[in-house]
Amino acid sequence: MEAAVLMPAIPPVVIPLLPVTLDAQGRRRITPTDVASFIRLEQCERYLRLRLHERSAGRGFLRDYGVRAQQLPPLLARSGAVFEERLEAEIGERFRTRRLSGEDLSPSGPDDNLEVAAAAAALAGGESLILLQPRLDVSVADWRIKGVLDLLHLERNAEGELSALIVDMKSTERAKVEHRLQVAFYQHMLESLLGEHDIELGAVRLAILYRGPAPGDHNVSPDELERQARERANAERLLSVRDAQLELIGDATSYLEAVADLVTGGESRAAEVAERTFEEIPYCLTSKCDGCVYNEFCMKWSAEHDDLSLIPSLSAQDKRALRTQGVATTAALAQLKQPPAPGATTLVAAPGHEELARRLGATWPVGPRLDELVQRARRYRKWKHEPIEALSYIPNTGYGSLPFCGPEQNPNLIRIYIDSQHDYLHNRLYMLGALVVA
Repeated sequence: MEAAVLMPAIPPVVIPLLPVTLDAQGRRRITPTDVASFIRLEQCERYLRLRLHERSAGRGFLRDYGVRAQQLPPLLARSGAVFEERLEAEIGERFRTRRLSGEDLSPSGPDDNLEVAAAAAALAGGESLILLQPRLDVSVADWRIKGVLDLLHLERNAEGELSALIVDMKSTERAKVEHRLQVAFYQHMLESLLGEHDIELGAVRLAILYRGPAPGDHNVSPDELERQARERANAERLLSVRDAQLELIGDATSYLEAVADLVTGGESRAAEVAERTFEEIPYCLTSKCDGCVYNEFCMKWSAEHDDLSLIPSLSAQDKRALRTQGVATTAALAQLKQPPAPGATTLVAAPGHEELARRLGATWPVGPRLDELVQRARRYRKWKHEPIEALSYIPNTGYGSLPFCGPEQNPNLIRIYIDSQHDYLHNRLYMLGALVVA
């Protein structure tokens, strides 16, 4: 029987606290795209903290830590660029347009504040102008918000009232919550900018111009077909665009309120994340991390801190429950229980940890999975060359659908392991690879 001693974690490499500093005007910096990515990444607070730190101090902390930012696959970036170029060309055939940001669409370039304000002020009654890719940099509450609008349609009616249509272009099958939230940010930014120049702004409409699903999908309800037809008509009527859909956000109040809850409000989520110490911010490694720019940073940090996120199939709720009870590393989890005898598949509480094991066994949601997670932790520690007994399988998980392969049974079975990447813009697979074992 193994000694019931909690094995210490590998001493972590000390990294900076990654603070979120203020600029010369006493404001923190953020972009609408940052918040949209935060929503897409299942509201990962660690991503948000790292992004806020990068906005205030630059990306040098990644280099100092010996890692690199994970880049968006070129296929996805190229797909979005081609889609936007086509739409801009079609819009330019009918409307008076002006492109402001040139080829550099990153938020770090010089802003177009004065050009946008001047264009709005110069519009005469009955005139309209579409600004393509205007870059705004404005102050809203305690934040400096900078971002690039895809399309800003300014129009002044015969009575002289100025209105705006803010459109975000996405090469996706559907308009998503993070897209609507992004244009709500742009509305706050536009109102702040024009207010600084004493330009009165009337009605503001928000919209998402997106590719839509590929034709030929027959598993679509009549209501969905009607919605798609209505949005295609919107795109052609309002922007003279074909083969795309334009979702007009009917009531943007909830999204505008979400901007305050997330960033601009007095007790916003972003302000709370910025003020906490870095190690207090929860995170969990899941499939969402594959699309995160800080993936490599978090993987290395987890390995050096022996974090529970290294355990496969561990959910954020499981991790939170374990940490609440003082189990914060894979080593501690592995030594919580042990087999009563060599080769045994069941686990019992290690001497001295009976009460902790009992509490965790009664804690939702980790309780029913406690033995499974301990087995996974023990297997991981064994893979790290620690002298610990661990099974090569998870007991009591049912029967697999694949036939058994061994020297005496199915010795010629060919096994194929497939890996692929998912293009969420077009809902297709790419970079498909396989390992064939015989």
